[in-house]
Amino acid sequence: MSRAPEIPDVPEPDFDDYGCLAAWYSGYAFAEQYRKVVLAGCREAVRASATLSGRKVTESRRDEMGRLHPAYLDFLAKHLTGRTKWEREFLAQGGMR
Repeated sequence: MSRAPEIPDVPEPDFDDYGCLAAWYSGYAFAEQYRKVVLAGCREAVRASATLSGRKVTESRRDEMGRLHPAYLDFLAKHLTGRTKWEREFLAQGGMR
């Protein structure tokens, strides 16, 4: 019997290390790349779940359902916290706050 694919694990950033925060959230950093990986995994989980249950799901519906997947929402919540912390520290170091 087949089973739905697992969502890929994403490394945890160290929210207390400014260098780590910069690597995750500045410019072309890790967070955006991993967000895409997690979203693709969630879309695939939705597709597999629909296939296993015998339902048909359009690609646009799969995209919508992937963005509402609990793993994707957890990723967004966690990394929103990290991103805001990095931006606060970045602005503080530049004397802007």
